[in-house]
Amino acid sequence: MGAALLASLAVLPATYVHAEDKAPAGASSAEKPSDTSVTRQAIEWSQERLAELDATIAILEKNAAELQGRARAKADASLKQLRDTRDAYRTKLQETLDNSRTWTEAQMAAGRKALDDGWTTFRSETEAYLADVQADFATRKAVLTAQIEVRQKALQDSVESLKADAGKLAKSQRAAIESRIAALDTQVEEAKARLTRLKEASSDSWESAKQSYADVQKRISETYLSIRKSISDAVK
Repeated sequence: MGAALLASLAVLPATYVHAEDKAPAGASSAEKPSDTSVTRQAIEWSQERLAELDATIAILEKNAAELQGRARAKADASLKQLRDTRDAYRTKLQETLDNSRTWTEAQMAAGRKALDDGWTTFRSETEAYLADVQADFATRKAVLTAQIEVRQKALQDSVESLKADAGKLAKSQRAAIESRIAALDTQVEEAKARLTRLKEASSDSWESAKQSYADVQKRISETYLSIRKSISDAVK
């Protein structure tokens, strides 16, 4: 269980372009201020990522507290680096939030890339920590399940946003889409059940439980994107 364990179960981000997010004719992306809902959604996703960084550090702090001697010193040094990376991410996120309505698209793209780079760095440092302290299955499992719980909440928020957007459609357009959203709700409930099984999984059943969760998450992502596209097409 290496880096793939920490990367394999990412859920859909809340960064989907709506019809109203298209730039007006004649405006270049470099010049156009980024006052769009897609920009706000991207920022919200970054906030959710920050919550995931906090959850990861909380688990690793518990692990470090159980170590002694050189192992504890090494863990503490790695934790300091993780906190520094998390704090730098928070600072960049706040800068992006403060400037999101005045920055150009090019500036926003640079800010979002910096956030993505910080996220990638944190994940690499997390895996390095787990390797350095020779983390056991229980610790690695705790890290991943804590991250998934944060992502699960982000997923629920995305679904609620989808329902709100569907509610703005004309009645004649809503019925079919609301039926598909009901099916999506069923998939989300299934994901919750599989997350419970993932938490309860032993080392022997871990890979199977992890794959089971990933499978339903993939279906959720496909369903969500299909519904989002239908809503976008309906308001064109």
